[in-house]
This record gives sequence, C-alpha cells and structure tokens, in this order.
Amino acid sequence: MRYTSARLARRLLACLAALPLLHAGQAPTAHAAAGDTLELPASFIGMLPCRDCPGTRAHLDLWADGTFHLGRSSTGKAGRDDELGRWRRAPDRPIILLYGGREMPVQLEVIDPRTLRALDLDGRPAGSGATFDLVSRGHLEPTDVSRGLHGMFRYMADAAQFDECLTGRSYPVAMEGDFVALERAYVALPKAGPGTPVMASFDGDIVQRPPMEGTGTVPTVVVRRYVNLWPGQTCERAMSHASLSPQYWRIVSLRGTTLAPVEGAREAHLILRGTEQGYAASAGCDRLQGEYRVSGREIVFNAPSVVGSCPAPLVERQRALLDVLAAAKGWSIQGQGLELFDAAGASIAVLEVVYLR
Repeated sequence: MRYTSARLARRLLACLAALPLLHAGQAPTAHAAAGDTLELPASFIGMLPCRDCPGTRAHLDLWADGTFHLGRSSTGKAGRDDELGRWRRAPDRPIILLYGGREMPVQLEVIDPRTLRALDLDGRPAGSGATFDLVSRGHLEPTDVSRGLHGMFRYMADAAQFDECLTGRSYPVAMEGDFVALERAYVALPKAGPGTPVMASFDGDIVQRPPMEGTGTVPTVVVRRYVNLWPGQTCERAMSHASLSPQYWRIVSLRGTTLAPVEGAREAHLILRGTEQGYAASAGCDRLQGEYRVSGREIVFNAPSVVGSCPAPLVERQRALLDVLAAAKGWSIQGQGLELFDAAGASIAVLEVVYLR
C-alpha cells in the first residue's frame, strides 16, 4: 500500500484525536489544568479568522465527552463551512484542539471558563486583542450543522438511525428530504437484513427536532442529498479520508446510474497518478489516457486519447464516462468515496477507492 505525506498526516491526526482527555485523577500541568475550568456543555459564539474574507461567524458547541459541532458562515460569502468531530486538550498549554477530519485541527486558547481565543497554525493569536474570541453565556445553545455526513445507517420498522463516524454520536433520521433515495438503496441491498448497519454518505443537516416521544428537542439528521451506500466499510476505515492521488478509483455510478458488473469486462475505473503523470480511465473496454489539473477543490480533465476498442454492451457506458470527464469541474472526498461535480455543482460521478497491494 502506498502512502502520500498528506495521507500519513491525516492518519496521524486521527490517532491524536483519539487520545483520551485529561481527567482529574491524572496529574496535568498547571497550564493543562487551566483548560479544565471550561463550563461544559456550552456554546461559544464569535468570529474566527478566514483566509480570503474579513472573518467567519462561528458557533461552537462543546460537550464534556470530547465531541463538538462548529457552525461557520463567512462574512460577505455565500454558503457554510461547518465541522463536527472530536476535541482534546493540549498536554502542556491551556489550548484545546478541534479535529474535524481536516489535515490540521483548529486551535483555541482557553482565556477563562467562558472565553476561547483562535490561534494560527503556529499557535499564536490569530488577531489583535479579542478580535477572534468565542464567548459563552455558560450554557448550551445547540447550533444546526450542515455538511457532508459519513456513518453507519440502519433502518427497521419505520425508524432510521445514523451513527456519525467522526463523533461516534447516534442520531434519529427524519423521513424527509432525500431520505427516500437512501431508504430505497438500503432496502435494495442483497445481503442487508432489516436493522443491519451499512456505511452511508450524504449531504445532510443535524437540526433540533421534537422527539418521537416526550417533550423538548433532540439532534436529528435530515438527508438533503443522498450520495451512496458502502457495504463492507466501517467507521474505523472512514476516519481516514482517502487522498485524491496517486489513487485507483472504482467507478460506482455515472450521472446517477449505478454501473453493474458486465461479464467478461474489467471494472470501470479512474486512475489518478498525479497531475504530472496524468490519468487513465476505462469503462471496462478501451483505455482512456490524458492529463488533468487540480486547484483546490477544482479539477479539469483534458480530452483523452483512446487505446483499444469497445464492444457493443459497453459503448453507452464509455460515452457516459467521456461525458463525465469533459464536464467535471469539482471534486470532494468523504471517507473512502470520491464525488465529481459539474460547473453547476451537480454530482456527476461517484467513485470508491481501491487500495492496490
């Protein structure tokens, strides 16, 4: 198995995030003890630094079990950049680190029990004074979170449950939005009986909703856009996000159509060797080769050269693959799954990583 430095960094961060939190019985340093004064659970609200905007409005929910939700909306920009995951205290400084599945954690200094100050990558204050402070009123005011979600889904007796991988938290699933697509895919799985947990990925929201029984509200998952089910995968594997390249990607679906195996044909795939080495792809017959460019979350494939011939049963599939390569403008990875998007932001392909030994 080959590891890039970025992938090794992600695996290391996943291990760090899994380290136990300090407990009263341990013997922390004086600095670490300062972090223990946080009044949890609580919400911290304020501004966080932004690379290309004046600042990001932030609402951070912290729980004493080491989980967090972070809602972010940038000033002057549309859309959200929410996170969730695990947090821990630094062992030698009054700092907490938020691990939300990205390569680097968010660092916050504990100023007092109700104030957190954003730090930059070098551990220095990100702004002057209280510019990037998050302040709590001493209690939890849960924020809604909107993002790609990855975890174990189960459905039985008209009730659905979702165990999110990064936090390990379990949520009921509302039967609205794109839930029907998720339910149909789950029921259609050949080896999944009622209640069997199956890895699922989708764009969704975690919102406060009334429970099926009792009063008040509970955090509830709403499926906005179903992506795919990944039978055989577990949260342990999904905690480490696959790198875009160098990588072999099995093509799961093109333009919403699942690619079933074709007898005598190779599996449809896309190999990203790195932007200098180019890509190779196949719908199961011809070999398509070309160059591609990546800039942040943007990706562009040059028109491929074609080597070989394609039998009649695979001609339409190859047309769909060529169409996707020409239309692709964006990409996103959740766990071990890759999505490609067109210029309008619509999903046009779903792929799954295959680690070659």
